[in-house]
Amino acid sequence: MKRNWIALVVFVVAIAALANSAGGGGKEKPKFKDIKIDGVLAKNDDKDPRRNTPCKIHVVALNAGQSYTIDLIGRGFDAYLRLEDKAGKGLAEDDDSGGDLNAQIVFKCMKDDDYRIICTSMGIGSGKYTLTVKAAGAFASAGSHARMLGTPAPDFEGDFALNGKAVKLSELKGKVVALDFWAVQSSGSVAAVPRLREWHKAHKDAGLSVVGLTYFNSDLGHKLGFDPSTGQVINVAAASPATDQELFKAFAAHYKLDHLLLALHKEKALKTFNDYLVNGLPQLVLIDRQGVVRFVCVGDVQMRNPDVDVEIKKLLAEKK
Repeated sequence: MKRNWIALVVFVVAIAALANSAGGGGKEKPKFKDIKIDGVLAKNDDKDPRRNTPCKIHVVALNAGQSYTIDLIGRGFDAYLRLEDKAGKGLAEDDDSGGDLNAQIVFKCMKDDDYRIICTSMGIGSGKYTLTVKAAGAFASAGSHARMLGTPAPDFEGDFALNGKAVKLSELKGKVVALDFWAVQSSGSVAAVPRLREWHKAHKDAGLSVVGLTYFNSDLGHKLGFDPSTGQVINVAAASPATDQELFKAFAAHYKLDHLLLALHKEKALKTFNDYLVNGLPQLVLIDRQGVVRFVCVGDVQMRNPDVDVEIKKLLAEKK
């Protein structure tokens, strides 16, 4: 998937000022009012630098502690949706979790602030769209990911491994698996590293197996290396599966990753990422001791949500 971004139209939705309570002096936040925006994505709109596709940005004010469901329905194009903070840091993104060619993000807000919702497409398509932002209930898996819950986790076998053997996922039955889909060039994947280290250290003796799953970049024509002095992924003149392995090793050493890391070659990676409906990175899938998918979330911000710790502890407490 190509990933580029920029904005043309900014739609600002501001939360009303805090009102005084009937008792006088106390203040409370007004109830969030659902937002519905009908817009048009035009071919001559400014292009987003990450996707090089037309896009529009809508800025909304969200409240800390509240979960939101953000849906983008495109008419005549494959909708793509991304969420940023007001400084432009990516928080979540999605392609088809809204069903068909529609996008959906479920986001638990951690801070009162304005957030940027970027509406764009997977390709050069354009047309009318409807964007809705609704206050959601409990933190939950979104859209098509929700349909994975309670189903057997699709099996796969690693082609290359660090910190262990290139096992099949099914060989880990009896353990709770925190399956992290990631890529070396994904800034969100890097941002999620501290959480992965934390879970591995805190729960490995209780039966948690943290597994990072990625792909060979050279299979997709990407020529990438790693500069250990800066901790940055860099472009190189030539790449191969062998240089990819060295890249994975350097990345893991730099970020002190001790959990199992697996890499897949192209065809197997495409199938596995499709089986798990991976539309954004990182994506975390929690699998119980019987090999059943129990929880899915996308984005490093969602992975830092305290509710994920609750889910992990709940699964660890369940008997085999």
